Amino acid sequence: MRTSRDVFLTIGKGSYTIHTPLENDEIDRIKALIDEACGEIVKGAKQEDMLMLTCLKLAYSLDAVNEKLRKILERIDGEN
Repeated sequence: MRTSRDVFLTIGKGSYTIHTPLENDEIDRIKALIDEACGEIVKGAKQEDMLMLTCLKLAYSLDAVNEKLRKILERIDGEN
């Protein structure tokens, strides 16, 4: 079982503490995804707007990956 610990994340202009059992490499990947999503948002945005836009960007990215996977699975299923 993994031990939980406090981890600091920066999203936009705010810093947040989360308590998580995730490993450092998992946290690093998550931070990179958040940084990439925030980097495309206008720096002058309010924190609340930045959080919402980041959430929407991450949701869109997840949807795009899910759609690609669905198409791949349909193609594989069609070949069998």
